[in-house]
Amino acid sequence: MLAVDGVVFLLAATLNAGAQIPLGVLTLRYGVDTLRFDHPVWQAGVGEAVIGVLLLLAALTKSRRVAWIAFVLSVLGIAIGLSSNRVVGAARDIHVVLVPLAVVLLVLLVWTRRWRR
Repeated sequence: MLAVDGVVFLLAATLNAGAQIPLGVLTLRYGVDTLRFDHPVWQAGVGEAVIGVLLLLAALTKSRRVAWIAFVLSVLGIAIGLSSNRVVGAARDIHVVLVPLAVVLLVLLVWTRRWRR
């Protein structure tokens, strides 16, 4: 779950950097497509990249400490993104997808903490 969450954060960071990601007949990018980031926010992209890397690092190293740090940062990033009026279109959709991922990740982090005791 850490890796999945990390990949979604890195996808958002990539889109905030202006990348184009082909998905068959659709393309995720800034512009006039259905799936677009209307207002690029490079600062958010940097934060999303850091969170994505931390989530992947936690998945690879199985470090609970890194996982918790990445989780807290991800929740803060999601909250900031959803509260911003600049986050619209596909950017908002990605934040909406991140919410249930964060809930599942929280349940798993708490469960593994209790299981280890």
